[in-house]
Amino acid sequence: MQREPLQFTFVLLLFICFTVSSTLVGQEDTPPNQSDKILGDMELIDRVDVLRQQLESPSIAQRDQAQQELIALGTRVLDHLDPADPAEATDLIQRISKVRTELEKIVAAIATKSSRATLVGKMTVGEALEALKKQTGNDVALTDTTSDIFSKREVNLNVENGTFWEALNSISQAGEIKISPYAANAGQLRLEPTQSAMQQAVNPTENQVAVASKQPPQCVSGIFGISVTQVNAARNLVNPNLNYCNISTIVRWEPRITPISIQLPAASIKAVDGQNKPITLTNREAVFYGTVQPEISEIEFFIPVELLDRSIEKIKSLTGTGEAIIAGRTETFRFKKLGRLKDGHQQTRAGATVTYEGIEKNEELFGLSIKLGFDAQQNALESFHSWVYENKIHLENTEGDKIVPIAYDGIGQTDNEITVRYYFDTDPSAMTLVYQTPASIVKVPVKLELTDIPLP
Repeated sequence: MQREPLQFTFVLLLFICFTVSSTLVGQEDTPPNQSDKILGDMELIDRVDVLRQQLESPSIAQRDQAQQELIALGTRVLDHLDPADPAEATDLIQRISKVRTELEKIVAAIATKSSRATLVGKMTVGEALEALKKQTGNDVALTDTTSDIFSKREVNLNVENGTFWEALNSISQAGEIKISPYAANAGQLRLEPTQSAMQQAVNPTENQVAVASKQPPQCVSGIFGISVTQVNAARNLVNPNLNYCNISTIVRWEPRITPISIQLPAASIKAVDGQNKPITLTNREAVFYGTVQPEISEIEFFIPVELLDRSIEKIKSLTGTGEAIIAGRTETFRFKKLGRLKDGHQQTRAGATVTYEGIEKNEELFGLSIKLGFDAQQNALESFHSWVYENKIHLENTEGDKIVPIAYDGIGQTDNEITVRYYFDTDPSAMTLVYQTPASIVKVPVKLELTDIPLP
């Protein structure tokens, strides 16, 4: 009889422990990449190395545990967990592939989800942009040539959990600033004040803050900000067939993203006037394409519609759906001691395969050919391939010196592969080739929902 209280207490403790554990597990909704904040770089490298070895444990349970922990450590694991060598055990190859695939999905999800920010109250333009940068991870700031006086100009903001573009549009409107598309480097967005705003900042009226400026028709589509910049119309008095009306539409993206190209099929575009009557596009078969230039933060599309009667003052709505091709995570491929490799040697990561095609001596130059291929379902080279020439490539000698090519040319392409020959003035045979490329391609819809576009 004396044992019953002890037994009861023991059972109760087990119940409490189990209940607390279950509750904590049920509340756990932190994404895997949050673990990145826990381990430092060297700690992470060491831990990945230990878990990589554990993936070869004789115990299936140990291998399962290592696989799960690698995924839980987050996306930085991708930098330290190379794909398994084809000669290694099948189970190891599959497990590493599973880890990398799961983490690559997280990278893609982060890349295609719009950032959000909260900016409420009175603050300076500089403070607002710094807060926006901190909350969204986007490198956005005033241009280097903008006076510090302007950055201290006060604005009133009321953005509650808005998208990056909603927050930036609010700052732009309140502060009378505009995007400067040619002032930034890749991965940046730079802004500059309007002339009137700068004059007001230099010679402020006592106790006067920024006055909101009128913004053009614009909309937000996830990570994209879309706006109409101008509408041009012309009437040809000799040949009416040459009449036109072009709507200039700018598509921008969050600077943390690296788009490759954007396309907008004319067939998807619908426009109506103030009486809800359809407005005809002059070429319904067209597909408007734009390839992203690394240091230009926007693409402009000219949407041609029929020349409208002067009694129509505005386009009530302009809608359409395009598609952006976005570069996912960039992978680094290394080919060591090129002279010992057989032509056709391949490495595959995240759906991208890089093939070493050999070296050819051409007078004083050495031509080194690389073939880049993607899984058929990615269609990475379907419409554009010029982005491939932006991929970084160099040779490394035994001292670690980098040697970049002096020229290149494309020597072959199919739907899913492209071969480029790079020319070096040094024999690459004893060196290591380092090649970087986006290894996964993400397709994201771009939806236009523009309203009240004034006509000339």
